[in-house]
Amino acid sequence: MKKVKVLIDIYYFKAAVSGIRSYISELKESSDDHGSEQIQYIFSHDIEKLSYNKTYLNSSNRLIRWIFQLKYLVYKQVILPIKLLIIKPDYLICPDYISPIISFKTKKITVLHDSLFWDYPKNYSLIWRKYFIKLINLGIGKNTQIITTSKYSRNNLIRVIKSTNNIKYVYQTYNFLKTNDINLNTPKKYILHIGSFEKRKDLITLVKAFNKIQDKELKLILPGAQVLNGNDKIIKEIKKNILKNNLTEKIILPGFISKEEARAYYKNASIYVFPSRDEGFGIPILEALSFSIPTICSDISVFKEIGGDSVQYFKVGDPNSLAENIELLLDSKELRNKLIKKGKKRLEEFSRKNFIKGFEEIILNEKK
Repeated sequence: MKKVKVLIDIYYFKAAVSGIRSYISELKESSDDHGSEQIQYIFSHDIEKLSYNKTYLNSSNRLIRWIFQLKYLVYKQVILPIKLLIIKPDYLICPDYISPIISFKTKKITVLHDSLFWDYPKNYSLIWRKYFIKLINLGIGKNTQIITTSKYSRNNLIRVIKSTNNIKYVYQTYNFLKTNDINLNTPKKYILHIGSFEKRKDLITLVKAFNKIQDKELKLILPGAQVLNGNDKIIKEIKKNILKNNLTEKIILPGFISKEEARAYYKNASIYVFPSRDEGFGIPILEALSFSIPTICSDISVFKEIGGDSVQYFKVGDPNSLAENIELLLDSKELRNKLIKKGKKRLEEFSRKNFIKGFEEIILNEKK
């Protein structure tokens, strides 16, 4: 039987941070480890080589960012279609919102991770947002299958996307198994959150809640890209709050970290906190559960969809509610163990195998 040829475009890995970077990496690993024998996977680039080139990775230089966007545009709309002509794949998977306008006979699977570009216009510059949404819409043709990350995101995209295309969701995965252990000088007892410093992440609520905790030994570690596309408002607000409340010795801000460093921080954390006001999925929930870390999330719909009863929830945006839940977990070994046990069971739904099979069900069912 002739194999179905699938090209996965991973060019955006050059500049991707946080969730999309993990998504691309896991899509590569999942297809390598659990891909169907009926499918031949081809990758647009060598992901290892892209990992070494950090020129465009969350650069604070506006010129460099625009240079990448220009190269990205040329690649997506000129170079990638030429690749399609040469490789002649049956399917093209674009895990980064944007698909080429021209794909010839190749069917497209475009991953739209969430509806944040539509729902939070103030979080993005006006020109860039309009340009990006225009590119998204131009890439969605009749031969495009839209994939997203959760039921919550699917419902939001149906609301904002002016498209008759059927939108399906495929739960993504997590994995740290192929990273090397490194030693970091971490505190003995600390709360952890890993993620970029975006307004919707609501890290200021976590900082305010931490200030209410009386445990003198407890620290708070907030790794992640602190300046996004030149926007440094959130990190400035957090640093101002730290100084105001004399928390300089209590709150650690490591900045952008590698996957190996993330593993080391997860490994020794006492509690993981995810205070976001909105997300498309929430992969750190799975990462924290995989390290048997008791986890607290804001009570938004998508977190309840992903976390189920394996995490503790607080009222979104409420530092008092969050502080109460932190103290509850610190004081109750029974509750900690209960969440850890449920977390191990919950993770089974989000395996690498299920992740790639979600794509393959779409591909192979269409070929029948």
